[in-house]
Amino acid sequence: MVAAMIYRKNIYSLPVLNAPEIQDETIPVLNRNASEGKLLFGADNINTVYDNFLHGMKTAGGPSEPIFGYRDSGDKPGATGNFRWMTYGEFHDRFRSLARGFQGLGLQPGDNVGIFSGNRIEWPVIEYATYYHGYISVALYETINKTQAEYIIGLTELTTVFATQQCAKKMVDMRARIPKVKNIVLIDSAAQELVDRLIENGFSVFSMADVEAYGRETEKEEEEEEEGEGERKEPVKQPTYDDVATIVFTSGTTDMPKGVILTHGNLVSSVAGTNYVMDHRDLAQLGTKDCGVSIIPLSHILGRLAMHSMVATGCRTAFPRTAPEQLVEDMGELRPTVIIGVPKFITRVQDRAMAAIKSKSGLAGSIFRHAVKAKLRNIQHGQAGHWLWDHVIFKPLSEALGGRVRLIISGTSSISHEAMTFIKCTFSCDVNEGYGLTETCGPASLSTHDDISTGCVGTPYPTNMIKLVSVKELGYTVDDKPYPRGEIVIRGANVFRGYYRQPDLTAEVLSPDGWFRTGDLGMFDNLGRLKIIDRKCNIFKLNTGHQIEPERLEYVYCECDLVTQAFVYGDKEHGFLVAIVVLDPEFLRVFLTKKKILKEGAEPPHHQMLCIDTAVRSAVMKEINNHGVEQNLSYYELISNVYLEPYGMDVYGLLTPTLKIKRHEAIRHYQVTINRLYEEVGTSVKDQSQMANITNWKQTKTSSKKF
Repeated sequence: MVAAMIYRKNIYSLPVLNAPEIQDETIPVLNRNASEGKLLFGADNINTVYDNFLHGMKTAGGPSEPIFGYRDSGDKPGATGNFRWMTYGEFHDRFRSLARGFQGLGLQPGDNVGIFSGNRIEWPVIEYATYYHGYISVALYETINKTQAEYIIGLTELTTVFATQQCAKKMVDMRARIPKVKNIVLIDSAAQELVDRLIENGFSVFSMADVEAYGRETEKEEEEEEEGEGERKEPVKQPTYDDVATIVFTSGTTDMPKGVILTHGNLVSSVAGTNYVMDHRDLAQLGTKDCGVSIIPLSHILGRLAMHSMVATGCRTAFPRTAPEQLVEDMGELRPTVIIGVPKFITRVQDRAMAAIKSKSGLAGSIFRHAVKAKLRNIQHGQAGHWLWDHVIFKPLSEALGGRVRLIISGTSSISHEAMTFIKCTFSCDVNEGYGLTETCGPASLSTHDDISTGCVGTPYPTNMIKLVSVKELGYTVDDKPYPRGEIVIRGANVFRGYYRQPDLTAEVLSPDGWFRTGDLGMFDNLGRLKIIDRKCNIFKLNTGHQIEPERLEYVYCECDLVTQAFVYGDKEHGFLVAIVVLDPEFLRVFLTKKKILKEGAEPPHHQMLCIDTAVRSAVMKEINNHGVEQNLSYYELISNVYLEPYGMDVYGLLTPTLKIKRHEAIRHYQVTINRLYEEVGTSVKDQSQMANITNWKQTKTSSKKF
């Protein structure tokens, strides 16, 4: 029997009319504003990313209007100048010239072109150049490890890679394993020593400025030749809606990254979906007076789609510096109205503000908490602000990011309730959570303007429909009560074409009629809102038979003020969990002082020393377990032993560029530590340990409090 959802007036998704009932599946659902039950496949006369650019230029007011902002370093590498705004016309001229320059590098339309760089103004110039003449962009994360970079370059048979000098240095070390790369085009100025090393290793080296100059000169010569002949040559054929635009590689949390093939149609339909939800007031409307910042890597599909969506609306996009202090400084100068970022960025803004408050007297903390409660009451009653606390408490905090933020979109993972509360109070702005994958070309669902809850990712995107399929072996079925649960399966205009040169893997996840099995587990609530539970591949059972969803637990534990990163581990050989956690040093010192483990006013030991202190470990484990109890975790989901990682998992390359844990690599890296954590508890006393957890769970169920 197919599980049916309860539909009400304020429903967040609509069932597909006349959809057949299929055993162990829910009826597919659409965006709550879907017109006549139809999916959105794009916008009129916008078939390619280049068409989308032309539309944006017209919307913005013409070629003289600004499109991208960046710090101008002049002729001095590393120097930091003032922000400069490139106009639509300047940007158009640059990427057209670069596209012509590709021919001088021996490239032909349809060839793959590599982009190995972090976010900067040259990134979209290169990307749009590939789209203009039908090349295919292949992006590599600036922070990618050497093994994965070699794999991507080899799989896509890149002959030309645009790279910053930092990334070009990495390619020297890879030379023996990337023999097909002929050209390296340096995006920024490089020392002669690096150029010499590249040439010695058999690369042809060009500067991006020279390739653009070659393109301009070639175009000029062709125009003069055409004038002399009296007839104009046929322009280079533009790509179409169905042509491949880019190969975007997944961040690789469990294995080698997969190359997701996305067409121009995928990209423009996703942009059209963004415009659709704006038009229906489910997302704040962007316009020519808005300014966004490019924080998520453009190698990630969300970062890129955000940029294309802002271009389409005439909204300006700026490239701030990435170091935390410099990022805040640039935000203050840019005064953005739109921030699209990963939850970790939002959480760190919150943490810095809260640390400043907690370092003050108890009175300041009490006033802040009172202000938050008062502001939340107003928000729940439909009032955006508070006449007193906005000016006294929240305005100074919002000024840190320029004071004009009116829309924040959080992607790549869930945002905590505490962070959501902080943002809404501090910025008095809309906060939308989205869910999507590289394979869905960005968002597959999005929370709406009128939904003030947290933990749900809202209504399906206008470009796709969503259904759930039972995963009986894991105990998730569409007949579960009170809500149907199962694997999230998606079909629509934004769903990818397949994995590059991996037909078997494509067939595993993409059905002949276009349904994509995401591997994510989800549920629909009684209002038709989608909620993400976990990944199928991550779920495991303890020897007690209890099923563990580690990503959900890590999310809960990271909501604790102390914790910035968490990795929860368990297996079928044991009946309890252990964890590796990374702590916020400032919050840890406040916590330990409050618990009288550190003397108030005394110089605390170095953070690394605190992390190995037995008393500190014990106090931290008790605190995070208390937090888990507050969040209604079951006793078997609490932690029986913990290792405090002093340096952060990113130091060891255990996080993807979007800050997700590479679970398999983390297990390998921490295997010795994990074994020691289990030995410390002792397998002979594991039952007693579990009983202690049960006792602690019962005792603290009603008495635990935040420090």
